[in-house]
Amino acid sequence: MIRHQLFPIVIILLAILLMPAFGASQIIILDYHSFLGSGKSSLDFSPEEFASQIDRFLALGYHFVPLVDALNGQVQGDNCLALTIDDGHRTVWTVFTQVLKPRHIPVTLFIPAFSVGHDKHLLTVDQLRRLYLEGCVIGAHGFYHNYMTSKAFEADSKKVLTEAMRPGPAIATMLGAKPLLFAYPFGAAGPSGKAAVQQAGYKWAFAAGSKIIPVRFDDPVLDHFYIPRTIVYRWNIDFIFRVLAERTAH
Repeated sequence: MIRHQLFPIVIILLAILLMPAFGASQIIILDYHSFLGSGKSSLDFSPEEFASQIDRFLALGYHFVPLVDALNGQVQGDNCLALTIDDGHRTVWTVFTQVLKPRHIPVTLFIPAFSVGHDKHLLTVDQLRRLYLEGCVIGAHGFYHNYMTSKAFEADSKKVLTEAMRPGPAIATMLGAKPLLFAYPFGAAGPSGKAAVQQAGYKWAFAAGSKIIPVRFDDPVLDHFYIPRTIVYRWNIDFIFRVLAERTAH
């Protein structure tokens, strides 16, 4: 009788011992957009503001890790941030050369493939190639940057499929390598959009929102095609710093 009573206790203890420690190897993925400093968008910061924020993250005891290293389970320890920048705005070149490269900060760039070289506000093909050669990881951010939500799929399924299927070959033509990472335009996707991205051959796909959601890539229930990122806005940047400071204080 005693042996039978002890059996479930032993199972629970084993589960606890095998469970990854809470907070271990957790990554917060930050999502920036543009760096004009025009004051016209809550997503936009000046290069000087961005530099100050990067330095403040570092001063809090955080360090920036390559997103692909985190995906591959090659990052250990707490207080890790991964930096991503969406949309391929032309100011990415400025902050990479003036802010990120001097500080040796790795970055993943998610690019709407059609717009590169076709929009004066975005990176040129040559700049994208040079960023890639400098070590920036280039992922897809749709083709035309259209919505991939369930509502969008119901309205026009072909548009959603285009967002998933066309950017990979287009980026491969520009860089000579097909991207394996995908970020959903506007940060969201429905089941059909997620399935299309998986069918297109991507290995990981990323959502985005204002909430701070640490990611543990060894979590067995993590959805590899809906990984959360934290969008950095003007209205939430102070909150982000407060949360990060509290995490390092414990």
